[in-house]
Amino acid sequence: MNKFNLEAPWQTFAKKLKALFAQDSDIDVSDIYAAEDRDGVQVIDVTVLGHEKFVALDRVMAKERRFGNVRVVINLYDLENETDNAGIDIFKTLFKDNPAVADIVSMADPTGTNWNYVCFKPEVVQFFDDDMSDVNGNYTGLMEDIAREVFADNHRGVNFCTAAVGEGNNPLDE
Repeated sequence: MNKFNLEAPWQTFAKKLKALFAQDSDIDVSDIYAAEDRDGVQVIDVTVLGHEKFVALDRVMAKERRFGNVRVVINLYDLENETDNAGIDIFKTLFKDNPAVADIVSMADPTGTNWNYVCFKPEVVQFFDDDMSDVNGNYTGLMEDIAREVFADNHRGVNFCTAAVGEGNNPLDE
């Protein structure tokens, strides 16, 4: 029988994070827990009261740490500015007045699940890209594919798509 119970390094990291903010009444760090739908993923929720403190923490804290084959995901929550669709609100701010975006929508399916979409205009993006996969050195793709790649690790539950070609969305109508 082993007298020593060694903790996993991600457990120690979670305790360090909790200890770092233990005396700060504006920051609450949850215990680490396993994500229900993803093997090898542990989650820590950090709730912040005070938007300025949230922004500061958001800028300096990594949202993911790796310990071998285990990922620790750190979710930050801003209590002062929390909304039901915080992810979609971020993208509304980010893409405000961007002519490449046709619409930003949020809708619920019959099960009550919210689905958020940034819909880009149906336009092909092309630029020079010295890539061996194209002999001409051109990148050709859709804005949704670019956004999906750029925001791959932090899309906050927002999906990217291309708006249907139709009245008001067809660039040839303009």
